[in-house]
Amino acid sequence: MGIKNFLSKTRVIDIQSCLPDGVILITPEGIIQWANNISEQLLSSRELINTNINDYIDKGLVATIEAAQTNNPSIAKLNDCEKYLEITAKAIEEAYVISMRDATQKYKTVNNIIEEHENTKKINYDKNNFLIKLSNDLKSPLHSIIGFSQAIVDGLGGDVTEKQEKYLKIINKNSSDLLYFFNKLVELSQTESGNFEKEVKLFDIANAINSTLKTYQQLYTEKSITTNFVMPENTKKTLYSDEKAFKLMFQILIETLIRSTDIGSLNVELENADEEFLLTHNLTDCSAMLITVVSSSNAILESEIPTLFDPYAVIDKSNKRTILRAIALASVRNIMNYLHGIIWAETIPLKGTAFRIILPFEKEVNE
Repeated sequence: MGIKNFLSKTRVIDIQSCLPDGVILITPEGIIQWANNISEQLLSSRELINTNINDYIDKGLVATIEAAQTNNPSIAKLNDCEKYLEITAKAIEEAYVISMRDATQKYKTVNNIIEEHENTKKINYDKNNFLIKLSNDLKSPLHSIIGFSQAIVDGLGGDVTEKQEKYLKIINKNSSDLLYFFNKLVELSQTESGNFEKEVKLFDIANAINSTLKTYQQLYTEKSITTNFVMPENTKKTLYSDEKAFKLMFQILIETLIRSTDIGSLNVELENADEEFLLTHNLTDCSAMLITVVSSSNAILESEIPTLFDPYAVIDKSNKRTILRAIALASVRNIMNYLHGIIWAETIPLKGTAFRIILPFEKEVNE
């Protein structure tokens, strides 16, 4: 039957009773004045009129007022069973019109997802702490192998043949590489676990950058890398943040770029991030520093950018340097999250790869 024919045969249509949701009308005190059939089914009662909504729904009136004020649905539980309702409400004169639907399955699904997420976080946290606590026990044998192999090469145990010296140098190098790799894994575990001893204060960020760059002066010389640090006039130098965490983040970044560079330049620029720039990166209501680090010969392909900070995404690749770089940069990203900042990389034609860091200042880090 068409809708026009239906309407022509029906003078009065009880629209309220045909609604797919439960609908009730309550007073500001929560007294039910009207209810449709679906609401009677949802609340398991045929005598709703002149009863209180709180008799059926835990904190039903509170959920109603909250839904009406925020224009967002509220989730409320029935008093006598493990059943949940999604409530939307609107204030009309001196009453509330409430729409209800069964949200039990949705509520349980969301709760299960949250619970699984929390369990995963706990497992990762425990795993990271386990590795951190065992780190000294695992590193000590490597230090011994490195130290004794180098001592034998230096003649501490007597003369060695040319072939023995060759093998000892291989043992020493591979042990050193393994120790570095393990240190990066421990570093990643520490930053993932978030076990930072917070020390938020005002500090000179320009001085922190300069001192970090000077730490690797010998490596620059060995690899023929030139460095340059520039800061435009009127750039704010004092930053309210965690200086120790910032220095660690910057050291990891610079060390990673140096190890990936054989010759070329490393240019660092510190400037105030303008409002338009912050807006394009969804940062509002804050002032921030913009740090740009450009490595001229660190060739990172456009296809590598999406997984550059994700070691778990590149673990199946055979290039050890790529995996090590991703582990180190993941630590950088984790520290930036702790500092409420962001970091990303982009390729600049004819110039190399630029790492851009936005770090908020003049705003206390939440403790």
